[in-house]
Amino acid sequence: MKKKYILIIVVVIIIGLVVVACVTHKHKKEHYIETQEKRIDLYFKHNLNNYSTMKVTSFKKNPMGGYFIKGFVNNKKNYKFDAVIFSDTNKQFKGDLGYKEDKIGELFREKDAKDRLTVDEIIEKEHLDKSDYVAEPPLFFFSGRLE
Repeated sequence: MKKKYILIIVVVIIIGLVVVACVTHKHKKEHYIETQEKRIDLYFKHNLNNYSTMKVTSFKKNPMGGYFIKGFVNNKKNYKFDAVIFSDTNKQFKGDLGYKEDKIGELFREKDAKDRLTVDEIIEKEHLDKSDYVAEPPLFFFSGRLE
């Protein structure tokens, strides 16, 4: 009888630990996505003319350990961008983008990508708190629907 109670207590503790781990992981994933969205938004604010808003439609981990982010700017779905976070850049968005030259390309202040400010340069130039723009990715990243 006593062994049965001990087994039940152990099972309840294990279930509790799993639930806490899942909730913590979900929070870390959401924080990472929000932080990277802030970095992309900051990049657009300083490098695009007539920029107002950005909407991320997809955030997925790639097989090489980095992340692919898709979205659009200024509430215009044809102003699409593809952002990339490489695993060798501390898993933070630096300014690596893909876009159509005749859409978003027209909005850039500097036409040559080498002349644009990176997110880290913007943070330093504007004296922003770097901790607001840096987050560690979760251990496991299951791509799912963005809400």
